[in-house]
Amino acid sequence: MGVRILQLSDLHLFADPDGILFGIPTRTLLRDVLAHVEASGLQPDHVVVTGDHTHDELPATYAAVRELLVPYLDRLHVVPGNHDDRAGLRAAFPDCIGGAGPDRCTFAFEADGWLCLGLDTQIPGEVPGRIGEEQLGWVRAQIAERQPRGVILFMHHQPVVLDVAWLDAIGVEDKAALQELLEEEPRIRLVCCGHVHHESTHRVGAADVVTVPSTGLQFSPTSDETEFVAAPPGYRVIELDGDDCRTSVVRLPDVKFAPVQPT
Repeated sequence: MGVRILQLSDLHLFADPDGILFGIPTRTLLRDVLAHVEASGLQPDHVVVTGDHTHDELPATYAAVRELLVPYLDRLHVVPGNHDDRAGLRAAFPDCIGGAGPDRCTFAFEADGWLCLGLDTQIPGEVPGRIGEEQLGWVRAQIAERQPRGVILFMHHQPVVLDVAWLDAIGVEDKAALQELLEEEPRIRLVCCGHVHHESTHRVGAADVVTVPSTGLQFSPTSDETEFVAAPPGYRVIELDGDDCRTSVVRLPDVKFAPVQPT
């Protein structure tokens, strides 16, 4: 049977239950996504949220996110996005964070011989991200200590070029340093990111670097300027079975809300 990991990303909830993000009721769609996961019978062994839990960064909003994720709290792991407040995230999910130190919200867990590491790419007050040499050193140390059969990295910002101008301008600033690590360490097989609100797959070294749809608002994967698309929300499923690692994106069947384009 192996191990199944569910990745959710870019929830963008508001304290107001009816809060709207460019025409999208993000809390309503998160509920739809969670209902879809439950109805699918997936029963994930681990759940990872790769950032932007809230849009307004308020304590009440983090409390609402935690309440919606109650069924998974015993297997939940979180990292921040650019729309998160580290202190608020840590206060709401103290049991879901732990790894690289008190200055970052990271995590580390093992699953069927695989090492799963969550990296904090947030630059407070900025939209782009950065990993930093300290975190890369932590990744190397974790691999050396645990000697896993394979490694999966989770982070918010994408560390690859998408050829989408406005999104490439707000990705990981020090992507070359991570790419060097991916080239030198073949046990890193998968890097799962959020931030770009659509799915994509890239190859660096032995790793697939993938992004995932938002649970709410969807971005165009082709437009060089900010553009939203009427597409269903989704999530990523990762399946580990021995040395095998398979992953796929699941989208809900229907588009319930059309986004309002930015002005």
